[in-house]
Order: sequence, then structure tokens, then C-alpha cells
Amino acid sequence: MIGIFGGTFDPVHNGHTHAALAVAAELGLSCIHMLLSARPGHRAPSQTYNVHRWQMLQLACAEHSILIADDSELNRPGTSYTFDTLTAMAASRSSAGEDKSPPVWILGHDSYVTLTSWYRWDEIIDLCNLVVLDRPGQMTLEDRNLVDFSAQRQCEKIDHSRAGQMLRLPLPMQEVSATFVRQQLSLGQSVSDLLAPAVSQYIEQHQLYITTESIV
Repeated sequence: MIGIFGGTFDPVHNGHTHAALAVAAELGLSCIHMLLSARPGHRAPSQTYNVHRWQMLQLACAEHSILIADDSELNRPGTSYTFDTLTAMAASRSSAGEDKSPPVWILGHDSYVTLTSWYRWDEIIDLCNLVVLDRPGQMTLEDRNLVDFSAQRQCEKIDHSRAGQMLRLPLPMQEVSATFVRQQLSLGQSVSDLLAPAVSQYIEQHQLYITTESIV
């Protein structure tokens, strides 16, 4: 049973890895693919070169054997759509004769509330099970279509033999965002306590987030 945690990871921080590890422990997942979103269609593009984001993600994942840095979307041209990624992953696992258990797609609540803007959003759950990380006290208005979507699919425990389920987990999450990390770095403030040591060193070595970089 595998999990997938997608993001632009600009940069990857301890909040990302903490969330992934917490879900893996809660659901008994064998590994989690930390999927680098190369060219997302539903949000603003990243501020940093893909090569830097990929290198930082690999460094962060290297500290945890259960986390796998995944460059599937980097290697696929065009806009990075979750539906396409899951379709390609299912085909790859099938051809390799791997377990047919659908993957668990992990979403923070802030990403979940944008789900209806995603490409073929209502078909994504046919290819996976969704885990939404709710933060206690977080009250973000959800689209009516999303409310109906959740009501039809929400469960208390995932049956890993089939897709189509949604589980909301109120796990304790670290209060950190990539936006905050970038802002602090642009102000010359230290964020070493928010990043893996190797990621912090990489940012310092390449002088990232001091000025706006070109996007590739």
C-alpha cells in the first residue's frame, strides 16, 4: 500500500515530511512517493527552477527510508495533471505485476478545497483513495460540489482493496508553509529549524529565494 504526496515543494520543508510520515504511520503505508509537481494547471507556477526543487526534494527524502522522491511529472511534458499521473502510475504498476491496491493520494486541507478546479477532478477518486489532512479549528468554506463529493465518499477507515473512498485525518501538523519559508529567506532570516539540514545547506549554497528566479 503506497501513498502519494504531491506538491511544488518550493522549498520542501519539515511540515511536508512530517505530514507524510504521520499518514504513513496512521495508515500502515509501506512507502510514500513525494511527487514533485512540475507544471501544475490549477495553481501559480513555482518561483524556483525545477532542477533546484528536485534536488532539494531528494535531499529531504534521503533522511527517511519510507519517503521516495518521485520525478514522474518532471519527465512528462505539458501541464502536470493529477488524473494523468494516477493513470500512468496504474498502468506502470499493472505492467510490472505489482499489487493492484489503489494508492492513497494525500492532500492538505488547503489543497483539498481547490479540488473542483483540478482537471477531471471528480474522476481522480476512481484511481485512488483520498486522505485529507484536516487541521483542528480550520474553517475554510468548501464548494457545494465538494461538500456533495465528500458526503458520498467519506469513510472512517479505508478499505485498501478498492478505490473511491475519502478519509479525513485530523492529525497534528507542523505550522509551517513554503510561502513563509521563502519570505523569511528573502528577509535574510534563518529557517534552518524548518528545513532538513541538507536542504538548508543547498539553499545557502545556491543562494535561493533571495531574488526571483526564472521558471522552467
